[in-house]
Amino acid sequence: MLPIMLQNVVTNFVSLLDNLMVGQTGTASMSGVAVVGQLMFIFYLVIFGTVSGPGIFCAQFWGAEDMRSFKAAFRYKLVSAVVMCGVCASVLLLWGRELVGLYLTGGAEETAEVMGYAMGYLRIMLWGMLPYTLSTVYSSTLRESGRTLVPMLASWLAVALNLVLNWILIFGKLGMPAMGVEGAALATVVSRFAELAVNLLWSHIHAGEVCFTRRMLEGFPMSGRLLKSLAVKSVPLMLNESLWCLGTATLSQIYSTRGLAVIAALNIGFVLMDLFTSVAFSIGSTIGIMVGQELGAGDGDKAVDTDRKLLALGVFISTGICLMLLAVSGLFPRFYNTTDEIRALATRLIRVMALALPLDSFSHGSYFTMRSGGKTAVTFLFDSGFSWVVNVPVAYALAHFTGLGILPVYALSTFTVAFKCLLGGVMVHKRVWVNTLAGESGM
Repeated sequence: MLPIMLQNVVTNFVSLLDNLMVGQTGTASMSGVAVVGQLMFIFYLVIFGTVSGPGIFCAQFWGAEDMRSFKAAFRYKLVSAVVMCGVCASVLLLWGRELVGLYLTGGAEETAEVMGYAMGYLRIMLWGMLPYTLSTVYSSTLRESGRTLVPMLASWLAVALNLVLNWILIFGKLGMPAMGVEGAALATVVSRFAELAVNLLWSHIHAGEVCFTRRMLEGFPMSGRLLKSLAVKSVPLMLNESLWCLGTATLSQIYSTRGLAVIAALNIGFVLMDLFTSVAFSIGSTIGIMVGQELGAGDGDKAVDTDRKLLALGVFISTGICLMLLAVSGLFPRFYNTTDEIRALATRLIRVMALALPLDSFSHGSYFTMRSGGKTAVTFLFDSGFSWVVNVPVAYALAHFTGLGILPVYALSTFTVAFKCLLGGVMVHKRVWVNTLAGESGM
């Protein structure tokens, strides 16, 4: 758990510094980057969803010591992730301007300025999509085989490089021209390639330890039974992550109808929350790996015990983080070169986010619990189903049919997660997720 947690904390800390650097260039540039960030967030979660389904099998096959099937699941993960990367890149390349425009409300001159920054940032970020995809495939498989240290070190190298290049390229240091948001995008792309290089080279050099890169075509083509099992479990997870992140992007679009100031304030709040929630939410990834391996080994009782302890740990940690965030909520927005109105709104939004964090942590852990046993149809309804049936409609109704300000609209829609926690608690308690896949889908 600790390497995963440290990797996420360092990554998000540098993202925070990156955001602060962009925030020094002005509100319009910060808003443009924030809008593109919403679109890239969809891509990141689509890739996460694509690798998650095969990842369940990888964890269980590793626990069952079935290396032949483990490699087959890795190959399925690699091919499907590259295909989805191509689809997402094509959508952003062809319709990026139209998608960015959905978030921009306000005067023509103001929105045109934000659009210019957004498109300049997006054009460069497109080049980093493939290396991000390949790195995610390799790093996730390394973690599922118990090698969590290598992805952590690769991530640390990437974020350190990103931080240094941000300073050089955004502000024009060491003789380089000041590129602003385009410099931030270029720094991110270079760091993506660096992270991929470490994960890929280590995996192939140490093929004897991780197995999936040694004789990678062994067992090709895979049996129809395994292919069917992979598809049945993987497609719902991919659709779930895609629909969930589309729901999140839709929520941001709904909130943006209250003006460009809301986009800037939410961006400040989200980047701070990402740093702290990465600690609690890393436990969800740990649940998926540890509980999945124990289920694969056929030890259901141990899996249940591990799951309960990790869920409790997540809530405990997130409660402490909540109190910490409430204490610093008014300080962090002062670091941004923006208006007092946006700083004050960001402070209030951060407090709402902090209060919801323990609930978010439990619902996140419940999701990974059900996913570890391959209950992908249940997780689909629990996650994206809840988002589109409850969360989005509540936010839309409050934003379009009431005169409430952004703060109550955001708070009321956010705290619908309490109902999701209740549902998740019931399903976890009933042990509907205790299920072994490794013996059901052999070669």
